[in-house]
Amino acid sequence: MADKYFSLDIDEKFTKVVDSKKVGESLEITALGKIETPDFFYSSNLEKSIETEVGLIKKLVESLKITKKNVNIIIPDSLTYSQIISMPLLNEKELITAIKYQADQFIPMPIEETNIDIEVINEDQVNKKVLLLIVAAPKKTIEKVQTTLELAGLNPESVENELSANGRFISNFSKNIINQYKINQTQGFVVANFDTNSTSLSYFSPQDFIIKEVHHLSIGYQLFLKETQVNTDTDIKKSEEMLKTYDKKSPSSYPIEKIVQPLVKEFSNELKLFTNKYNPAAVLFTNKIFLFPSLITNLAEELALPVNIFDPSSFLVKTQLVDSYKKELSVFIPGLGGNLR
Repeated sequence: MADKYFSLDIDEKFTKVVDSKKVGESLEITALGKIETPDFFYSSNLEKSIETEVGLIKKLVESLKITKKNVNIIIPDSLTYSQIISMPLLNEKELITAIKYQADQFIPMPIEETNIDIEVINEDQVNKKVLLLIVAAPKKTIEKVQTTLELAGLNPESVENELSANGRFISNFSKNIINQYKINQTQGFVVANFDTNSTSLSYFSPQDFIIKEVHHLSIGYQLFLKETQVNTDTDIKKSEEMLKTYDKKSPSSYPIEKIVQPLVKEFSNELKLFTNKYNPAAVLFTNKIFLFPSLITNLAEELALPVNIFDPSSFLVKTQLVDSYKKELSVFIPGLGGNLR
């Protein structure tokens, strides 16, 4: 039950806390906040990186006046391996054997070094089929986040990736999404989780709006930021500000459009390969897109289909807290989904 735990989404750029619960067809948020994750938290083996993150988590949780101790942890898609597979309905022993074989095909590391999570997306009793989401993560990564939470005085209840949390959020509010974005129910839509160092794409099928396929791209916000910084010879803060405020219709003194266009082209070509398979009604961007909102306009021109920032505000209970994050709500979607577990 969401009233017994809250979500802690630790990605490569932000650590985000969400405490919310579903009330009818809306979500009521009681706590919402974020703080920057220490550099190299996931890549460094130094104890200092854990100590720093522990201190930040304590500070964030205390500032939000959260007294709960149980936490659902969410980690980045970029640190996991995900696959959607359709399998015959089998008994438990046969299913585990088949899943281990399937996992071995897409996980580029020894199975014994990974944690594997299985989520049933859909059961088709008529055709005796089951659709599964298999998520694998390095054991070292899972152990690191669990240790960090325990040192912060919290009880890790579960660990999942952004794809799993996003999928749950969308399945709970699919009707709202269809109405908000005027999505044709014969087409479905694509969600693009635009993260720090990568983007994961997930296709939600029409009518039932469940994930049918996922695809991972090695293009994320950091690549656009790096190109901007190098080609403008500015510091990181200035480059971040340029991307956040860039508007193709109001050019700045820096040639941002010229700088980002090759990456936009590469990104759109990758998106086309995925969207052409399904002809979706729209592409909805989540996560770090609020740091580079004009990317939406550029991609819409390239793709020739509706591309939007996924804004969940219309189905959140309106409060001053929600309003204070109105331009950044896309980054909290995994955390919102984590509270629906």
